[in-house]
Amino acid sequence: MNKPLSGKRLLVVAEDAELAALVAGAAARLGADVSGLRSGRAARDTLATRRPDAAVVDLPISDVRGSELLGALASAGVATFVVSGVLRGARADEEFRRLGARDFFTKPFQIEAVVAAVARAFGAEAPAVVEEATDDVTGSIPLSHEPLPDAIAPALLPLDGASAPAPPSPREGLAMPLPEPPRARPTAEAPPPTQGDLSDTSVPRLLVALHVGQATGALTIERGPARKILVVERGVPVYAASNLQAERFAAIAVRRGLVTPEAIETMHRAAPGERTGDALVARGLLDAERRQELLQAQIRVIAWSTFEWRDGRYAFQLGRPPAARVPLKVPMADLVLEGIRRASTLPRLKAELSADAHLAPSPDPAFELYDVKLQRGEAKLLALADGTKGVADLVRLSEVPERDALAFLQACRVMRVLDEVERVLASTRRIGFM
Repeated sequence: MNKPLSGKRLLVVAEDAELAALVAGAAARLGADVSGLRSGRAARDTLATRRPDAAVVDLPISDVRGSELLGALASAGVATFVVSGVLRGARADEEFRRLGARDFFTKPFQIEAVVAAVARAFGAEAPAVVEEATDDVTGSIPLSHEPLPDAIAPALLPLDGASAPAPPSPREGLAMPLPEPPRARPTAEAPPPTQGDLSDTSVPRLLVALHVGQATGALTIERGPARKILVVERGVPVYAASNLQAERFAAIAVRRGLVTPEAIETMHRAAPGERTGDALVARGLLDAERRQELLQAQIRVIAWSTFEWRDGRYAFQLGRPPAARVPLKVPMADLVLEGIRRASTLPRLKAELSADAHLAPSPDPAFELYDVKLQRGEAKLLALADGTKGVADLVRLSEVPERDALAFLQACRVMRVLDEVERVLASTRRIGFM
């Protein structure tokens, strides 16, 4: 593959670790030597010791003014590209270019478009991603049946196509590493994936970054012998697979009561290479609409089952969705919000969301509020999060149970609808949702 950024040093400056790593991974695919920094001061200081050829900067950044950082990069002759979800429109574009930026991208943006712009700055064209996302999950040996968590399994049960039942009530720095050489590469031309440990991040945060970066490719997640894959197209989940029997399409169809285990076994003996969904449709046991419904449920369950994982590994590989997949989409906002509602445990929520933390509307939300499907009581809880109250106060004022309130607040935090802020006094005027 042509590597137009070979020999070029690229600096990624961002406080969003997961998004920074996606940009870095896409640039590394084109041969760039990528480094990442979380602060503007560190980026400014590195110009004297290891000047990059280009920089991608996510603005605003908390420790320096954007104009100061862009001015320093321009003075050093660094080709600079800005991304932002706060500063938007033609006026922002004009101002960034006046300060020396080569191009400006508004969130959500396509990471491939950003690295292509970097390549053009050096007189080269970035090759399009033509590889199909590698699925090394469905070809692996399935594991024995593993029960689904109680809060997740009900998503597979309705037979009438209705929405899933309500759940039961029971970033520091660039923590995510920038691209490493993969442990195994099938060919010399395979691009390096963005990969790391789940102890440094979480699957919901990775999914939010895939949405913001409008990424197309495969996120593979593994913990012990369990392996799962979630494929996204322009930041929207379109395919998933797992080597756990409980999460395979056949098991879901049996659990829905649409087919018997004996019928599945007979089909597999008659046509061992045929996909289960195709076989069921061909034999009139499933119509196309119901198959699509089951596949969407499968995506949700496979993703949700990883939301509480804090050990294991992940890797993201740019690539086109599998050609043989059934066309479908699962909105990312729904997937993340509902998954955190269902999968989160109270001890984990209390550990990750301090009772003293103050939450307020984010100036740079990953999802617009109209993308978030609020349940009863959540709209009021969101309106109360104006920076004047701690999490414990918000839970006390909430009309929903403690676990549900904490899960919703944590989901809004992960989705960047709410940010943790310094305590705001009640008399201070601050933007809110009401």
